[in-house]
This record gives sequence, C-alpha cells and structure tokens, in this order.
Amino acid sequence: MTDLTANAPFTKLAKEKGVTTWEALKDYVANLPYGRTSNPKDLSLVLQEGRGTCSGKHAILACIAKENSIPDVHLMVSAFKMSAESTPKVQDVLEHFHLDYIPEAHCYLKENGKFEDYTRPGKFIEDFENTILDTKELTDPENVAVEKTAYHKQFIEKWLDEMFLPYSPEEMWRIREACIMSLSE
Repeated sequence: MTDLTANAPFTKLAKEKGVTTWEALKDYVANLPYGRTSNPKDLSLVLQEGRGTCSGKHAILACIAKENSIPDVHLMVSAFKMSAESTPKVQDVLEHFHLDYIPEAHCYLKENGKFEDYTRPGKFIEDFENTILDTKELTDPENVAVEKTAYHKQFIEKWLDEMFLPYSPEEMWRIREACIMSLSE
C-alpha cells in the first residue's frame, strides 16, 4: 500500500473523503459516477462534486500521484474510433450523420508501463485498444481540459482532411458533442 502523505491541495481533498492510500484512491475515483463537473478546468470538483469524465478522473489521479511522489504515473490520451460497436449509445447520432465512427479522445493512466483506465469500475484499456488511432502523453494534468481539447480538435482536423468528409471541423465538433450528450442519457 502506498500512503497518501502529502500536505497538498488535491491530497487533502482525497483525505477529507476518507481516502488515504493510492490504491484506495484509484478505486474511489473509478466508482465515482461518469459526468462533467460544473467547471472542467477545476480538477478539485471531481472529488468535491463526486463525478468526473475520463479527463478529470485521470488528471486528478495524476496530480495526486505527483503530490505524493508516486513514480512512473503518466496521464495519457488516445484518439479512438467511437462507433456504435464501441459505444452503443452513440449509434443514433452517428447514423443521422452517416458516420461509421467519430474520433473521440479518451484519457487514462500509464502506471509502471501498464495502461489503466479508472473511468468506470471494470473499464479497461482493452475495451477500446483495437480502435486507437493515435496516443500521446499529456504533460500538464492541471490543464487537462485545455490540453486534451486542443489535441482532440487538431486530430479531428487532420482526420477530416484524410477522410474527405463533407463536414467542417466545427460541424464535426458539434456532432461529437451530440454523441457525448447521448452518453449521459
């Protein structure tokens, strides 16, 4: 067991929730409901509001690992093919826009060389591993909302150029947002 001993902002929030070890923190975060916080740029809200997306959940874990000098924990993002097969709730949106899939960005951790996904209990990188289009490490977990969005939008622009689809990057982002909304229903 790796105790959370840092006297630092995110670690204090975890301890206020009764979470005192790295292993317990990962389980705690995985069991939080999936959903956007009221301000995705404020990672503390994952613990305060008790919910988070893949970005917020994994970024708060990366920050707490850093606060506690837990080695070899990296915040990763992959662009993957979000399809009706990988994500059944988006089927209606994709069909409406005549798309087989849309690139979605998903955050997770790489810890000691192993990929770990704490988005939901039982969720694992293998769920979408064969649909990954691109992967990168995010270097600033506290600014995950900005860094991930920039990566995702750049990836969509490049993908649209390669796929010759009749959508602008802005239209594709709106389609993507409709897909994300369908996941919350």
